[in-house]
Amino acid sequence: MHANHASDGQIGKRTNPFGLREPGVLTESARVFRADSGAAMTLKELLSCDGRGVVWSLDDRLRFVPQLLESVLPCGSREITAIRLASGRSVELVPESRPLTIEGWRQLAALAVDDRIAVPRRIPAPVQVVEMPSPEVILLAHMIGDGSCVKRQPIRYASIDEENLAAVTAAAAHFGITAVRDEYAAARVTTLRLPAPYRLTHGRRNPIAAWLDELGLFGLRSYEKFIPASVFALPTEDVAIFLRHLWATDGSIRWDERGRQARIYYASTSLRLINDVANLLLRLEIHGRIKRVQKAGYRDCWHLTVDGAENQCTFLTNIGAHGLRGVAGEAALAKLELMNRNTNVDTVPKEIWDKVRALLSKRGMTHRQFQSEMGSQFCGSTMWKHSPSRDRLARAARILDAPDLALLCTSEVFWDRITEITHLGVQEVFSATVCGTGNLVADGVVVSAGV
Repeated sequence: MHANHASDGQIGKRTNPFGLREPGVLTESARVFRADSGAAMTLKELLSCDGRGVVWSLDDRLRFVPQLLESVLPCGSREITAIRLASGRSVELVPESRPLTIEGWRQLAALAVDDRIAVPRRIPAPVQVVEMPSPEVILLAHMIGDGSCVKRQPIRYASIDEENLAAVTAAAAHFGITAVRDEYAAARVTTLRLPAPYRLTHGRRNPIAAWLDELGLFGLRSYEKFIPASVFALPTEDVAIFLRHLWATDGSIRWDERGRQARIYYASTSLRLINDVANLLLRLEIHGRIKRVQKAGYRDCWHLTVDGAENQCTFLTNIGAHGLRGVAGEAALAKLELMNRNTNVDTVPKEIWDKVRALLSKRGMTHRQFQSEMGSQFCGSTMWKHSPSRDRLARAARILDAPDLALLCTSEVFWDRITEITHLGVQEVFSATVCGTGNLVADGVVVSAGV
C-alpha cells in the first residue's frame, strides 16, 4: 500500500457563501465526514485525536473542499432534536443548530416537516488516497456480505453464484490460502472454507483472520458489521470495485416488468453498514434511500435503495454487480436507457421561484414571456407550485442571465426533505469549529460550524 499526500495548499480556502455562524453543537455520536482519510468519525473519536483534522466543507461554489477542523470541545449537556429525512438519514442536533436551506442557514428550531435541507450529492476522493491490493478489496467486500469469521470457528464464505465463489477462491490465494469447497445440496448453497496454509500455533493465526482483526471485523455478527476506514481511503475506481463485489452478496438488481422500472437495493441487519454503503455511493454521485424492513420474529433489516432512472443508470454504469446480479443489471440498464426519465426527486426547493420572480420584476419580463422562453405553455401560477429540476432551473438561469441560479444547478448539494422531527431530551454535546467555510457534514447533513 502507499499513500498520496496532498500539500497544505490543497486545503480549501474559500469562504462560506451564506456567511459564518457560531460553532456547530453536535452530540458525541455525530459522525463527521473527514476529507483527509475519507472516513466518518464521531466527535468523541475526533476529541481523542486532539480535536483536529480535515473535514469536507461547502465553499462559495457549493462544492465540497477540504477544510481544517479547528477544534472539538465538550460543552456540557443540551436539549437534543433528531431530524429524519426522506433519504432515511437522521441526525441529532441542538435546536439552535443551523442546517443549510435554499434560503441560507436556518436554525433547526425554525424548520418543519417538508422543509428541505442540504446533504451531499457527491463526496470527492480523500486528500490522502491509500491503495489496497485488488484481491484484498474483492475479498473484503465478499466477507462483509456473505462471509463468516466467528471466533473459534472456521472462516467460511457461502454463495450460490459460481462467479462469486471463483472471485473469493482467487482472492484467498493472495493470502496463500487454498479454498476448500463444501457442497450443501439440500440448502442449494456452496460453502468455501478458508483454512490457514500452515499449522496454527500460539501467536500464529490464519492470515485472513489476522487481517480482518486489524480492520476491526473479526468476530462480528452480521448485525454488527461495518465498512472499515481503509475502504473510504481508496481511489474512487477501487471504491466502485468494492461496491460491485459487495452488491454481489446481499444486493439485489432486477427489472420490475409490471412497474416498468428497475429495483436496486442492498440489504443488511446492520444499520451502520447501510449508512457506510450510502456514504460510499456518494463518491460516485449516487443517492441512496434507507428503509427499515420489519418481520415478526426477526431482527430489523435495512434496505438501501437506489431509486430514480438517472440515479440507477449511474449506478449500473459505474458500479453494477459481479456475477449473476451483474447480468441482471446489464439487462435493466438496457431498458432504462430506452425510457424517458422524469426528475421528481433530485430537484431544487420550490422557494427558489421567489428569486426567479424577483428577477423577472427587475428585468421587466412578464410571467407569460418567461414561460414562453422556458418552452412551457402559460399556466398561470402552476409553475411556481412545483420544485424545478436542476435542468429546468438551468434554463431559467440562462434566460435571466443569473449566475447564482446557475450555481445551484451545478452544485454538489442534494436537497433532502425533512419527514420527522423528534425531541430526545438532554444529552452530552460537543462544539465543532471549522474556520473559513464555517460548515461541515455531520451524519450526512451540512451544518454550520463557523467562528
